[in-house]
Amino acid sequence: MTQLQPYSALAVSPVRSRHILNSIPTVIYVLAITANGFRSQWVSDSVKRILGYEVEEALAHNWWTNCLHPDDKKAVLDKTSILMTKGRLVQEYRFRCKDGYYLWMQDEASLLRDANGQPKEIVGYWTNITERKQAQEEEERAREQEVESGELNQSTNRIAVHLVVAALIVGSIFLLLANKGSLTEGMTILGVTGLAAGCSLALVLAWRVLGSDKRLDHILNSIPTVIYVLGITAKGFPSQWVSDSVKRILGYEVGEALGPDWWVGCLHPDDKKAALDKTSILMTKGRLVQEYRFRAKDGHYLWIRDEASLVRKANGQPKEIVGFWTNITERKLAEEQAAKAREEEAERFELGRSSDRNIAFGLLIAALIVGSSFLLFHIGPLMWGTTIFWLAVFAAGSGLGLRFFWRMLKAGKY
Repeated sequence: MTQLQPYSALAVSPVRSRHILNSIPTVIYVLAITANGFRSQWVSDSVKRILGYEVEEALAHNWWTNCLHPDDKKAVLDKTSILMTKGRLVQEYRFRCKDGYYLWMQDEASLLRDANGQPKEIVGYWTNITERKQAQEEEERAREQEVESGELNQSTNRIAVHLVVAALIVGSIFLLLANKGSLTEGMTILGVTGLAAGCSLALVLAWRVLGSDKRLDHILNSIPTVIYVLGITAKGFPSQWVSDSVKRILGYEVGEALGPDWWVGCLHPDDKKAALDKTSILMTKGRLVQEYRFRAKDGHYLWIRDEASLVRKANGQPKEIVGFWTNITERKLAEEQAAKAREEEAERFELGRSSDRNIAFGLLIAALIVGSSFLLFHIGPLMWGTTIFWLAVFAAGSGLGLRFFWRMLKAGKY
């Protein structure tokens, strides 16, 4: 069996460490933390091989910020505050190389702290993920083309079926109207048969369409949520559609739920401002999940979980908002009861600790009073200094005892 070498024998030399750092397909960097932000302290030589910049250029003031893609810059800079709160940040963005082309970079940064827990510096690395991003984009385009092809094929099939049904009906009518002497009887039978078949197929298609719509309506109105669709206008988000389940869950008719300002008017006064302030997140991030209290038709407030998604057109422009409300009142009540139970347990624990402290304090006072009086009882009449000392101890103990007694009475703990 091969024995492992001692750690000292496996230690990597500084030259070897530098070679490793500059050979891996990443750019490693170290940032100092200052009152004005983050200042570049060190960057690996691989910045030249991967991005084309000299180390001195990469350490220049605002180099990183200036090389961010204009469309990514705001989002990337806004996220830097996460690093100081959570201690780690991973994000992807486009970054300009020395030759002017943009590469997709994955930036993973970690906050290092000193022995006292204070922020010390930031260490991170950039990885070129351009090929992965291009592959993802190609895969996404292929999926979109596949979906479009499938939809086109389905649409073409529907047109073909409709043509066959129409041809059966029209052709059968022509046969019924034709007069071919001795062949009239046979053509009439064939025409009636074809007409019956065509009409039957038309009814089947109509039934499938209606049945599909009814099935969807049944699903939409049976799930334990209220589904809604909002339009997007310059003045806000007007309600366009809401599922019938709004009656079962919240007590409102669909017509009431589609009224202007209905949603805003039913928000709990203490939750209204926060809920309205968060709506801007939906237009920037494309998704918003929040919880708030909402007034049902009977006047009671229910806790609602609101999950909304922004739907965009083919050109990327906002089209509408689709979301759903879920009644989470029972869950909230259970959470409140659990929190209350934890608070009561903490209070009982603190009360027990307080009682233990009071007993210890009472025992100390009792020992001072009884001990000093017992010693005074046994001290001879000529020992004035000792007598005065223990009289002072007795007075102090008695004073503490009276103060302790008054504090217990005043606090209602006696």
